[in-house]
Amino acid sequence: MSDVRFSCDCGTLKGVLHDAVPAKVCHLVCYCKDCRAFARHMGQAAHLQPGGGSPLVQVLPARIDITEGADRIACLRLSPKGLHRWYASCCNTPLANTVGSPKMPLAGMWRGLFEQTEPFGPVVTNGFTKHALREPGAPKRDKGILRMLSGLIGRAVPAWISGIARQSPFFDDAGQPVAQPEVLALSARKTLYED
Repeated sequence: MSDVRFSCDCGTLKGVLHDAVPAKVCHLVCYCKDCRAFARHMGQAAHLQPGGGSPLVQVLPARIDITEGADRIACLRLSPKGLHRWYASCCNTPLANTVGSPKMPLAGMWRGLFEQTEPFGPVVTNGFTKHALREPGAPKRDKGILRMLSGLIGRAVPAWISGIARQSPFFDDAGQPVAQPEVLALSARKTLYED
């Protein structure tokens, strides 16, 4: 088993991702406008990949162990129906993206959190590249989408069978978010989407 430590930028929130091997994660870059807007809102635009891609590691939430600073977990939604985007309130470091319920065992963790990224292997998926910024180094087409989806199913099904699917540091035992999601105001969203 390979464990990889992670922390927010200021070091207040720390944790460990268990089972961090290529067969158990999906190392990807998401070029959707929402992920880019979230990175900008958190002051992390400098960490975006060429084309404005957000570097993520898709994992099973039950494998995420917050060891310090769990009280700093905060949540933002870019719209009333948007993903739950978790971050460390102490320094605005993105943590992970999830759907609004632990029923779907999926968390896209911000790659910049991790001390090491080698255990994840190379990036295998580029998604939503039609929304990539047209700049040098930007990908021209998606890759690895089927691999990402099959990996998601391959992680989710055993998690449902074993009963760990609903375990998540972002939701309590009743399935409620551990922090009240804040919905970003429309006026604040507009500037984040200007490319």
